[in-house]
Amino acid sequence: MGNRATFGSLLVQLARVVSRIERDEVCCGDLTFQQFETLRRIERAPKVTLSSLAAELQIDQSTASRNLALLERGGYLSKARHEADARSVIVELTRKGRTVLTSLSCDERDAFAELYDRIPAAQRASVVAALAALSEALGEPATAACCPPEPKRRTVS
Repeated sequence: MGNRATFGSLLVQLARVVSRIERDEVCCGDLTFQQFETLRRIERAPKVTLSSLAAELQIDQSTASRNLALLERGGYLSKARHEADARSVIVELTRKGRTVLTSLSCDERDAFAELYDRIPAAQRASVVAALAALSEALGEPATAACCPPEPKRRTVS
């Protein structure tokens, strides 16, 4: 099998595993992974419109609208008419939305930290560099960690 075929097979395998980790270890409660991703995108672009959010998530506006309605009913976000264009709806996270997003993002960080720790220490830097290059090739610039560092554990002597 050539490098391109191996690359493709590995991408499919990794996508499945990452999706499973996101579903089983990160998203919990009444949020789906797509709703978690929606909240994350709203956090990155405050006062985002429905149409720009749908475009960024690469989903139909009707799907985005349904997701936003569910998230609004759950108290995770609020919607308001755009000041300059009453036809546009502006979407913002509520305090509950920000809180759950921080919690789930930290759950995600912890789940992937466990995976990172299973990579041999000598290979970690090259794996991270390769993933950053892949992210850039996919048009998604690599981003820094989103969660505060874990608090240092106090030891009792």
